[in-house]
Amino acid sequence: MDRPTLLPHLRPLWRDRTTLQLGTDPERAIIVEFTQPVSARILGLLNGARTERAIFTDAAALGVPTAEVAAVLAALRQAGVLIDSRALLPPGVPQPRRGRLAAEATALAARPDAGAASTPAHALRRRALSRVLVTGQARLAAPIAATLAAAGVGHVPTRVPGTVSGDDVVPGGLSVADVGRPAGEAVREVVTRVAPEVHVTPLRPDDLTLVVRAGSDATPAALVARAYARRRLPHLAVAVRDGAVVVGPFVPPAGSPCLACLDLHRLDRDPAWPTLAAQLATAPPTGQACAATTTLIGVGHAVAEILAYLDGGSPRTRGATIEIDGAGGERRRSWPPHPTCDCRRVRRSLPRTGKN
Repeated sequence: MDRPTLLPHLRPLWRDRTTLQLGTDPERAIIVEFTQPVSARILGLLNGARTERAIFTDAAALGVPTAEVAAVLAALRQAGVLIDSRALLPPGVPQPRRGRLAAEATALAARPDAGAASTPAHALRRRALSRVLVTGQARLAAPIAATLAAAGVGHVPTRVPGTVSGDDVVPGGLSVADVGRPAGEAVREVVTRVAPEVHVTPLRPDDLTLVVRAGSDATPAALVARAYARRRLPHLAVAVRDGAVVVGPFVPPAGSPCLACLDLHRLDRDPAWPTLAAQLATAPPTGQACAATTTLIGVGHAVAEILAYLDGGSPRTRGATIEIDGAGGERRRSWPPHPTCDCRRVRRSLPRTGKN
């Protein structure tokens, strides 16, 4: 570990004169025992600016024994709160952006699945190179796109038709001042207000890492699924249905049920579904009632699924949907590939053209 740094945002609390607690969560807080109160000054040296040798030298000048410095560093490493500064944030990130990403990097380091194979800096580099198109209805698209930008995704183009209505206003997304404006323009401004350096210019489909479909549109599910399958383009569906937010399925380039599979499963359960779907496809676009709290919980779930994929993990909605109701309840439903859907055959026969 070349330049050790203590994870930011760990609040130090003295339990007694020589016992320090780092963090406030009862289950995850770290207890550090010192032989003398002055030894706690070691923590001030763990800011990533010093090599480990310099830490020992400066600690000795403060009157802290070498053996105690070694013991404290070992304990902090074992607890997972001391890492190399280069593993926390990618090098070369300008200071304003570094400050905005510090909390994100700390949260990545504190994840239960965090390990040497995937450092926060590595995850943030992956996000910075990712290109996520958010398309669909403004009420969901705006906060999803803005949260992705805040989490470090480097390219967040959006495609949101129509004009902003009062129904589209939600915390973290569009504001009352945006009502009446072109939705696409307003959503792009929401993104750049959160992260001015994020690219919002349109990209070719083959250059995208992932597509988010926020809300439903008039395009039949089978056509949408086949278009994505031809490019082997991962995508996540997010919709509002009778006051609930439905996140998923997440469809990776191969190996998972597609949107058409869900349509076919619904047909199996309801023979009248094609008639209902045709009415939905031809009806004029309207907003759907969904409480602000439910919307925001759904947005959080959706962004977490997207980031799980971008970070190299496996989203919970792969082959599944998560339904968040008005009371904040959550139900996960699994969906196997439908036996009559040709999505798996199409994915096996076509090379992927999109970029990571």
